[in-house]
Amino acid sequence: MTTDYQEEERQVMANLDYDRSVVGVEVEVGHHEVTKEKIIEYAEALGETNPLYLDEEFAKGTPYGGIIAPPLFYNMFSLASGLDPKVNFGTTGFDAGQHAEFFEPVRPGDTIYATSEISSVYAKTGRTGTMVFTVRRTSYRNQNGELTTVVERRNVRRDIRK
Repeated sequence: MTTDYQEEERQVMANLDYDRSVVGVEVEVGHHEVTKEKIIEYAEALGETNPLYLDEEFAKGTPYGGIIAPPLFYNMFSLASGLDPKVNFGTTGFDAGQHAEFFEPVRPGDTIYATSEISSVYAKTGRTGTMVFTVRRTSYRNQNGELTTVVERRNVRRDIRK
């Protein structure tokens, strides 16, 4: 048995105007060279005190064998926006948050390559009405092809007219 909300979501998705051809298509969106100086600059800007990010001598004595970047270092990268599904719904859009997973550490000397894809577009209905979410998945890999970080960002569109 479907609820009224589920039926509304089904109808919205059936009639939603967006470019379905870009969903699931992975594209390169940029690459960045990582330096010790940039890692330290980023850590200091955050007020980070972990010597693993700041002190080469300390970091050499850890299992990492040297300085590594803080987990959210990917925020330093300027990237192309990737493909746009051009969701035509509602009167406004806004950031609905992000989720990040971390794998291999990022180190000085790495070149980080980013790819991005629209992984899904879906509707969700609650007491305030229906919203349409777009999920963009960006994967970061080092020069050896090792996955360092995966970030899923959500954007929501909704109608705010009363």
